[in-house]
Amino acid sequence: MAETVSVGCPSRRPACDRELVGTGAAPCSRTYIAKLEAEGVIQRQGDGFALDQSRVAYLRYLRRKRQQSPRAEADADHVKAKTEMLQLRLMEKKRELVRRADVDELIDTLAGVVLTHLSGMAARCSRDMVVRRKIDQVVFQVRREPKPAA
Repeated sequence: MAETVSVGCPSRRPACDRELVGTGAAPCSRTYIAKLEAEGVIQRQGDGFALDQSRVAYLRYLRRKRQQSPRAEADADHVKAKTEMLQLRLMEKKRELVRRADVDELIDTLAGVVLTHLSGMAARCSRDMVVRRKIDQVVFQVRREPKPAA
C-alpha cells in the first residue's frame, strides 16, 4: 500500500493540488480511520483518501463533537438557570412576584385579627349569658370544621 500517491501532478513540482493518502500515512490507527469512514466523516477516493478534503472534514467533525460535549450542555444549562433567576428578580421588582414568607406572615396577621374579633363577638352581641354561650359554641364549631379541599 502506498503511503502517498500523487494524482495528476508532474513529478517535477514539489507540491501538488491533490494528494491521496493511504491509511498508513495517517497519525491515527487504521481502526479509527475505518470508524471515521464508516460514519461518513471522511471518504475514500480510489485506493486512498483526499488529504485536504479529509483534513477539513475531520476538523468539522471535531468541532461538531465539541459543540455536543457535556461541557457545552452544562454551559447551556447554566445560562438557562441564570436567565430564569434574572427573570424572577425582575418579576419581584415589578411586584408581580412576592416571597412566600411575606404572604404567610400577612395571612397569619389577618387570621389573628379575625379570630380575635370572633372571640369577642359574643360579648358584643348580647348581655345574656345563654346567648353568649351559644354564639361562642357556634364560633368554636366553625373554627374546628374541616377545611374544604381546594
